[in-house]
Amino acid sequence: MTDRLGSDLLGWRVEEYGRSRNGVPLRVFLPEGDGPSTGLLTAAQHGEEADTALLARRLLERVSGAETKWAVIPVLNPDGLLAGTRQNAAGVDLNRNFPASTWEPGVTFTFPPGIDPELRVVANRTNRSSTGTHAGSEPETKALTALLERLQPPVVVDLHSPLELIYFRGDVRPELIAALADSAQMPAQDEMEGHCPGAFDDWLTERGTAAVVYEIEHAGLPGLCKRHLPGLEGLLRT
Repeated sequence: MTDRLGSDLLGWRVEEYGRSRNGVPLRVFLPEGDGPSTGLLTAAQHGEEADTALLARRLLERVSGAETKWAVIPVLNPDGLLAGTRQNAAGVDLNRNFPASTWEPGVTFTFPPGIDPELRVVANRTNRSSTGTHAGSEPETKALTALLERLQPPVVVDLHSPLELIYFRGDVRPELIAALADSAQMPAQDEMEGHCPGAFDDWLTERGTAAVVYEIEHAGLPGLCKRHLPGLEGLLRT
């Protein structure tokens, strides 16, 4: 279903690809015209990471849908964004709910939002989330996996915060990683510490889709735009 939300953004088509647990529309911004997708950029999978949604919105304003073959989802978790929580309305961490072989039932623990970097030690992982009643149980997860099956993007760039790094998995083009890392002056790595069962990037790599987790820092929007928009704009124009 298409609608006119965001029609002020030049060249972008807005499509509702599902509904959240609370019934909020899930929207993808599609480029002008048809043809295969070059990639998909996503943001705000965790509602506490609102800065990623704002960055994605600025990106849509600065790159016309006529200039790209990328699709963009500025908000994967609207219920969490509205509530200011990591989880969706059912208390599920969507990034632990994907139908990957790594999914596990139960709960996971992460750091509270805004925690001092010096306090990011295992003992302080006190933010409790469910992984869902089963893998892919959440409407947001189901809708996103169905959209990926339809669009078939060769690469997904998933915006998060606040680790200030680029984590890549699968067959990501080296020049793509180098361009993003050089532009933002962030380290790029192919390994990540921590237990993340049922993660989005796990599911992507298992289905043969290259994945890039792009972690921005906690900062004001002007600073984030200055540092990260040039590289992300260049990405969408490739």
